[in-house]
Amino acid sequence: MGHEKKNFSNTIVTISTAIFAFVSIVSIFFSVTTWWTQREAARPYFTFKESPSIYLTNELSFEFKFCNVGTHPASNLSSKSIVFDKTLVQEPMLVDDYTVLNDIPRDTTTSLLLSITGPDFLPTDINPQFLVIYLSYADLVTRKIYTQTFYTEWAGVIEQKPQALIHVEASQKQNILNYLESHHLATPLP
Repeated sequence: MGHEKKNFSNTIVTISTAIFAFVSIVSIFFSVTTWWTQREAARPYFTFKESPSIYLTNELSFEFKFCNVGTHPASNLSSKSIVFDKTLVQEPMLVDDYTVLNDIPRDTTTSLLLSITGPDFLPTDINPQFLVIYLSYADLVTRKIYTQTFYTEWAGVIEQKPQALIHVEASQKQNILNYLESHHLATPLP
């Protein structure tokens, strides 16, 4: 009888140990998942601080103000901006690469200024354009690289008055991507 009691006690201890090990593994899994989620939520992330400004003087200029609304600072911010006719048949009006030297902490704004010069369009109206901006940057804390793409539509210049920029409709995205691919501009940044 003592031997059966000992086996029963060993079985209970073994089952208890297995349950404890299982609960520990599940607890570790949830802790790691929560940590990963919090880390991703703290990443740098850029939004427009305000509506982009458009200036028409002896050149056409767009000024975009991006704000890092993430918790972590961003470093090595690079952009590639492409401006092209909304008809999707002409060559791009502008392809511009830009890199910011300084780190961009939380709640800090950085500007991107695009300038287009040329006698071809300044005295006349400008057809509606798409403007695509690729951003690439590193999380200064985790060193992970992130990318973002902004798709905007510009109504152009009508009677020497620059029109507003708006976000592109989802239904237009594939046509834009096809255009960028056909002009070898689909790769965001090197």
